[in-house]
Amino acid sequence: RHAAAAMPDSTGVLSASSRTASVVLWNRNIMTFRSAYEGLTPKERANLAGERMNQVPADLPEYRVMAVEVLEGGNRLALIKVNGRIMFAVTEADADTTNGESFELAKQRAVIAVSQWMEARRAQYRLPMLIQSAGIALLATIVALFAALLLGRVFVRILGQLKHVESGLNKRFMIGNFNLAPYLVSLGNGLVKMFEVIVLISLTYLWLTYILSLFPYTQPWSRELSGFLLDTIYDLGHSVLVSIPSLFTIGVIFFMTRLLVNAVSAFFIAVESSSVHLRWFEPETAKATRRIVVVLIWVFALVVAYPLIPGSETKAFQGISVFLGLMVSLGSAGLVGQLIGGIVAVYTKSFQPGDYVKIGDHEGVVRELGMLAAKIVTIRKEEVTIPNALLMGSTVINYSKEARRDGAIVATSVTIGYDAPWRQVHALLLVAAGRTDGILHRPEPYVLQKSLSDFYVEYTLMFSIERAEERFSILSELHGHIQDAFNEYGVQIMSPHFRSQPDKDVLVPKERWSAAPASQGRDDTA
Repeated sequence: RHAAAAMPDSTGVLSASSRTASVVLWNRNIMTFRSAYEGLTPKERANLAGERMNQVPADLPEYRVMAVEVLEGGNRLALIKVNGRIMFAVTEADADTTNGESFELAKQRAVIAVSQWMEARRAQYRLPMLIQSAGIALLATIVALFAALLLGRVFVRILGQLKHVESGLNKRFMIGNFNLAPYLVSLGNGLVKMFEVIVLISLTYLWLTYILSLFPYTQPWSRELSGFLLDTIYDLGHSVLVSIPSLFTIGVIFFMTRLLVNAVSAFFIAVESSSVHLRWFEPETAKATRRIVVVLIWVFALVVAYPLIPGSETKAFQGISVFLGLMVSLGSAGLVGQLIGGIVAVYTKSFQPGDYVKIGDHEGVVRELGMLAAKIVTIRKEEVTIPNALLMGSTVINYSKEARRDGAIVATSVTIGYDAPWRQVHALLLVAAGRTDGILHRPEPYVLQKSLSDFYVEYTLMFSIERAEERFSILSELHGHIQDAFNEYGVQIMSPHFRSQPDKDVLVPKERWSAAPASQGRDDTA
């Protein structure tokens, strides 16, 4: 462990802790002291060594660095000298034995480090060398900028070519009515831009590494940058090579799972289209069952492939997995309710797409029964989305399910006074039904006397229609024919209700049936 301590001299920096201290000059670690010597702590030894080395003139024509080994008190010492002057001493206890360093190796490293620092400092103070290095750095900068501009133009042309490619992909990547081409082009644009950023960052990294290598003071930084780059490339390459068998196995798992999913999907699609008939499996539930089975197959494949994913055993990968699992756990309560509601709606076969239903206060044709919500279209062309969780707590009226055999049963009621013969009222309602388009003749319409109220009788006409979604338009036409028929035969309809009979019958003469602004001469009795 090292704690930094700065020297007053700008050319040297000392880092030290309670047990060790290092002499760091010009970004170079000259020596690390690990023991006390002659009553001096490692930190005091490092400070003294730094002061002595900074006192050596930087313009000497030659530097003779040597290690003179002596024996003192039964202990071996190596005195590091520059031109005969002692800089510091290396003891046997200063060797980094935990990393296998011997006293001889520590002595040699000290000599090499001092020699390199002396030569770097002398080279840094030479004006011709500085001018040459600055010129090379300027030329390298110009070349790097030119390369960056050239690469930018290349990537711009690639992005432009992708726009032209999109028109050619429109016909090749159509899945039903869904066009994948824009998404593929967008993915390509993203990959090209990401690659451009990576290339520019790499170019900048190489430029900076080269520029730092031109000056003796910054050469250690250049070596650290190049070492980091090489180590990173090596680690990535090694990781890729090691992961090839696992990636191959994952590919095989994905391929086999895809084949199984295609086979299972083909079977369920055949059942859904009634190409395959099974007594125990109905076409109405085939689509939902197919989705559930496909999801389970992919989940099983993911569980099998997960341990083979490169990096799955690392703490970072496991942390992300735990985080995602926590998010799914916190947000899955509502999702599970929606999924269960959709499964219940499918397997109870309460309705299917195309049915005319009433769910709560909403009435319309079912457009879609999804895993999370059902969508119905009302008579006003409004699309209503009903979450599946609400389906489990709502009353669902299906007007189309039984109508597939004998048609949907529809009813409408009128109230007629007791002075009108009930047989005549029955006949008038049946006449109106016969004049209405869309009412089936088989089964035949019929009339029920629903109640005998204080002032009138309530008659209900029951009839069948082929398509339940047409009930409103058929009822509208039927009500018009009922009014015409009752007016034609002089039978008064008691709606709205009134207690006493008016002075004259509440009827509309036939000659007023098409009063303005209605069309003149219109005949709706036929």
